Amino acid sequence: MSIQDNQDSSGYRRALRSKLNGLAFALRNFWRWQPPVFQEALIAEQPQILQSDPAVALKAHQLLQHYDLTRLPAKSSESRQLENLTYLEWLDAFLQSRPQAFEQLSAFSCLNWLDVGAKNWAYVDALDAFIRTHFDTAYRLDGLELDPHRRYANLTTRAQAAENYTRGLANAQYHEVNAMDWRRKAHIISQFMPFVSPDPHLAWGLPLEYFQPLELLNHLLGLLQPGGLLLVVNQGTWEAEAQERLWQQVRGEWPITVVPLGVLPASFMAYRYPRYGWLCQKAEGPEQ
Repeated sequence: MSIQDNQDSSGYRRALRSKLNGLAFALRNFWRWQPPVFQEALIAEQPQILQSDPAVALKAHQLLQHYDLTRLPAKSSESRQLENLTYLEWLDAFLQSRPQAFEQLSAFSCLNWLDVGAKNWAYVDALDAFIRTHFDTAYRLDGLELDPHRRYANLTTRAQAAENYTRGLANAQYHEVNAMDWRRKAHIISQFMPFVSPDPHLAWGLPLEYFQPLELLNHLLGLLQPGGLLLVVNQGTWEAEAQERLWQQVRGEWPITVVPLGVLPASFMAYRYPRYGWLCQKAEGPEQ
């Protein structure tokens, strides 16, 4: 089979998968029923990794104390505990890469943080705690998810989980919306594992009409306030390379500085592929 035949076959499979995903996506958005109660699988003791590794347990204790999240283990599942600890570790890495950029954002009377691709927002406690700890100002935290009605084995949805996880977080709000339709400006925008290549996008059940990585990046840079920060985390070297190509494409359009953080720490969760971080700062000055 020739290279052209392979490309044609791959294109056909993607188109077919996209059509099937489109039907399933439409069905998810049409069938809104969900179980009346969402129940998280709580655990009575520390996650196994915190019991077996004293160094990791100490790091977890320090993070929970520093960010005033000591009650998180009492109200969450093991996976959510470890996910929030991981995201706090990542956010610390972003902060350490350019502390003055974060400090400058405290000057605003109300900090707007936009999290794009929030999924079920299991890590929202980490975002909220990071803001409360490092910004002495009022704030709002918005999470956007394109596919909020994706279901789990127990028929609960991402949106139902997010509603449960944000309970008690007065400044956090989960939105069932396409990020391309969002218009509110933000001082900090985060993207954790955005789709930057088509096959993972398709594998997660989305039609290709929503695969717009370059258009989305340009849209988010347009929403970013001057002096604001865009935090991006990719999984695997191939996605980091794809993200680098996206940065190259937008550098001529926006006054930005992009700082590669390289491989991010992963003390609490074992990932098959390393996570790579990028911190993008938009230059101070008048609105574009």
